[in-house]
Amino acid sequence: MQAPPPLPRSSFITTLGRISLLLACLTLAGALGQAAVAVAISDATVARLVAEPAMPPMLGWMLGHRRLLSLLGLLLALLFLASSWGLLKRQEWARWGFIAFLLVTAALNFAGLPLAGQVIDGMTGAFPAQFLDTPEGRDFMVQMRANRIVSMAMATVTAVAFACLHGWLAWKLCTPQVRAEFTPGAGDA
Repeated sequence: MQAPPPLPRSSFITTLGRISLLLACLTLAGALGQAAVAVAISDATVARLVAEPAMPPMLGWMLGHRRLLSLLGLLLALLFLASSWGLLKRQEWARWGFIAFLLVTAALNFAGLPLAGQVIDGMTGAFPAQFLDTPEGRDFMVQMRANRIVSMAMATVTAVAFACLHGWLAWKLCTPQVRAEFTPGAGDA
């Protein structure tokens, strides 16, 4: 009895898998570094930082939950690493997991947009009212408003660009030609 011919392996999936595997390793290294910093920062230091008037509320919340967020980051980095490896091996579960990562990441880029404005607002709020009433202070406020507009515009453009890229990749991973590479048993070779 003759074995069935091997399924074709597109360079698209191989390239996507290799790039994703590299990104997953970098993400894991970053998550490990973030976890080390989260453990090293004391609760007293966080309380002092959060009490600063310039601290954006969302950033203060993130600092308060830094250990849990770091653990979540490590878990997600490991899942992304497994999904990237599975994508290279043409595992069906990895294709679906990778699509989920693409879509969730695109959504999170939009969810993080308010933080860009909060950082600028927090910086301007840190200056005393006496300074802001001076000519230099008014010039500073004009510059900070312009910085806020540019920051928000760039963050929005970036979020839209990544949403388009991630949407296209998710669509491509759902095309019949690509799905055919992920049939049961395709990753065993």
